[in-house]
Amino acid sequence: MIKKIAFATDLGVLGPYVLCHALELSKQFEAKVDIIHVIEPMGVFAESILDIFLPQEDLDHLRKEGVQDVMGTIKERISDTMASEFTGDDDESFLGEISVVRGQAADSILQYADDHNIDMIVMGTHGEHGEMMGGLGSVASKVLQRSAVPVLMVPLTRVTNQLGVARNEPLRRML
Repeated sequence: MIKKIAFATDLGVLGPYVLCHALELSKQFEAKVDIIHVIEPMGVFAESILDIFLPQEDLDHLRKEGVQDVMGTIKERISDTMASEFTGDDDESFLGEISVVRGQAADSILQYADDHNIDMIVMGTHGEHGEMMGGLGSVASKVLQRSAVPVLMVPLTRVTNQLGVARNEPLRRML
């Protein structure tokens, strides 16, 4: 029985399309939908640029408190977006937790599923900038291969083509 669904999002423009699939499942199964977004660590290049241009005290502050502030802001914006989308007669009872976590995307999604007794994961087949592996992005591929629960992969290629978005063209973000 499916009682908890995790909607894993990169907050890209196609996120609402994937969320609609999670919401339809939640209605069918009377399940809660948790929303999870993962902030991946900065790369070596970004870290070295910060090391060069920021004073040590600013860098320490950024590493300790700045990331937590950003995570809190993202969580608030997701919550505000959900509240504005589901006003009036819409039923918000499907919404579970909203989580913004740091780590490697696939590992964090799978860990979240384990820690929160998730029964199904819903995600897009690839992100805006994701590396494609046989039609799946690298995160989607890892989650699909390693998940202990069913994973619904929502294909995004057709939607991207219908929107007329070129492969490397930046998309407007969800938030």
